[in-house]
Amino acid sequence: MNRSVRRSLPLFLFVSVTAAPFVLAQAGTPPAGNPLALKAGPPNAARGAKLAAASCQGCHGPGGRSTQSGVPGLAGQVPSYLKLQLPAFRAKLRPSPVMQQVAGKLSDQDIVDLSAYYSAQKVGAAWPVTNAALRAKGEKLFNSGDAARNIIACAVCHGGNGRGLDAHGIASVTNLAPKYAGTVLYEFRDTPSFGGLTHPEAMRIALKPMTNADMNAVIAYISSMQK
Repeated sequence: MNRSVRRSLPLFLFVSVTAAPFVLAQAGTPPAGNPLALKAGPPNAARGAKLAAASCQGCHGPGGRSTQSGVPGLAGQVPSYLKLQLPAFRAKLRPSPVMQQVAGKLSDQDIVDLSAYYSAQKVGAAWPVTNAALRAKGEKLFNSGDAARNIIACAVCHGGNGRGLDAHGIASVTNLAPKYAGTVLYEFRDTPSFGGLTHPEAMRIALKPMTNADMNAVIAYISSMQK
């Protein structure tokens, strides 16, 4: 497979967000100063549900449970992750013409409400297992790593169930769409540097010792973690 490496790719965390273009009544602009800062009232998951149904489910699926291998599901994603990624797209700090257009029409309150809605949804179904042995290898690497090869267990940060950690903005990777997971993991590993950005640089370091076979095993596991 031919994999292009994006130099200085500003991937902030692990799972990206893709969706079809849409227009909301209250379009937002990045706040002055820190473009990732949000100023909003309390989260309103019910309002987020209406926004999601009208604007996001065409790509991410109803309730954020994607059925497209190349599109990440949003159901059950930690809110702090989504509240960072959407402003990053909105400020054009993350590459994606579609998502930059989408997020550019979101107000701060829209982002907070969408994040509240998606984080409360049940994670999408596991993707089919096509190679049980490969998945078993991935499960071992995810949970235990391989000390002899300096491979850190993914569970150290993402948790044994893969559900991430909201307090630290660590994304959920449970039942992640496999084609999408492959794209992002290889980019994290093969990009030379992320310029000191903490989360992506940590991912690059963690994945660097892994071979392609290791990577594909982890992808097989995380895409089918929970039945």
